Amino acid sequence: MSRPTPLTSAEQGRLRQTARRLGLQTAALVLVCLTLVGAVVVGVVKRGQTEDGERRIEAAARSIDDVHDAPTGMWVAIKGPRGLEVSDTMPIGLPDLAIMDEVARSGQDRRTRIEVSAGTLTAFTAQSRGRTVQVVLDPQEAREEMERLVTALVVAGGVGVILAGLGGTWLGRRAVRPTVEALALQRRFVADASHELRTPLTLLSTRAQLLKRHVRAEHGLSSGSRLPEDVDGLLEDTRALTSILEDMLLAADARSVDLTEVDIAVIADATVDAARATAQGRHVELARSGPSSVVATVSAVSVRRAVTALVDNALDHATGHVGVVVARDGDAVVVRVEDDGPGIAGEAADLFERFASRRTGAPPEGDRRHYGLGLALVAEVAAQHGGSVVAGPRPDGREGAALTLRLRAAGPAPRR
Repeated sequence: MSRPTPLTSAEQGRLRQTARRLGLQTAALVLVCLTLVGAVVVGVVKRGQTEDGERRIEAAARSIDDVHDAPTGMWVAIKGPRGLEVSDTMPIGLPDLAIMDEVARSGQDRRTRIEVSAGTLTAFTAQSRGRTVQVVLDPQEAREEMERLVTALVVAGGVGVILAGLGGTWLGRRAVRPTVEALALQRRFVADASHELRTPLTLLSTRAQLLKRHVRAEHGLSSGSRLPEDVDGLLEDTRALTSILEDMLLAADARSVDLTEVDIAVIADATVDAARATAQGRHVELARSGPSSVVATVSAVSVRRAVTALVDNALDHATGHVGVVVARDGDAVVVRVEDDGPGIAGEAADLFERFASRRTGAPPEGDRRHYGLGLALVAEVAAQHGGSVVAGPRPDGREGAALTLRLRAAGPAPRR
């Protein structure tokens, strides 16, 4: 049996917070269900009380002999040869003599609702053995029964909601903990791997700087030699890789990115310059177009990773040309990378899922293997910055594909 992964205090806090949220949601759901069930129960019981009361007063009106024989919970009035007789406790405003006289004349039974100071009462008036009998139902008994039912429902429901909340919290903690442990293990792996890579990168940067010094001291280079530029590019790539490792360490700590105002055009230019050697090796023209300055509120390292992944993807598919377009579109900054490759076949949504590479077979000789992670990282960067990334055909209608990254621009949109 594997030992559980120890969690930091911050991870423990998030686990408790998630468990409490699940417990509260469970309690709220149970409360809604109990409320609906209670309302149905109260409605059914109340309807049953009404029907039962109507049957009881009708039976009493046809069988009663004397007002003093009135069943519990009823008032009786009898109008016959001996005059009008009423129950001693009959409320003020009863009996309804007009209804009794009408029934006496017509001989038709009447079921009515009578408004008195005590409320609305149900009455049944009928002819029985030469007399007019009016029986009124006392609602007090039904009211007390309903109050007892509602009290029982509230108490039982309250206890049920509390138990559901506690149980939901406990079960939620047990259910979420494996996921939290897996994420913690993943973050620690990323942090450890990034930390261990910093030392060889530092050595690589040092060697590149030494190489740069030797190149500068070398006087035998031809005037058209690109060696100094290539060494400068190597240093720049080393710095970029170090920045990426720092960004991975921050991501492993689950801390949000530090957003600053960054010129996306500068990032695009740097990315194009870094990829130019790869493009030339594949005989692909790589160019950047658009304004010289477009500012967005982003993390510079994260966005450079995303733009680099988009350019790498385009270079992998292009046959002769890759274009990087940076522009302002309302409240957003758009980075669109176009290629003249075969385009996108089928649905484009799965392009941004991990391990969703559509390449089949072994990679060409000398080329690296692709794992379908580049565009997934682009999607993560876009989501992290509240933006989006989409894939589709080129807007000019030519053959190829266009991948568009949208980020939140800095400042208000320019007026036209």
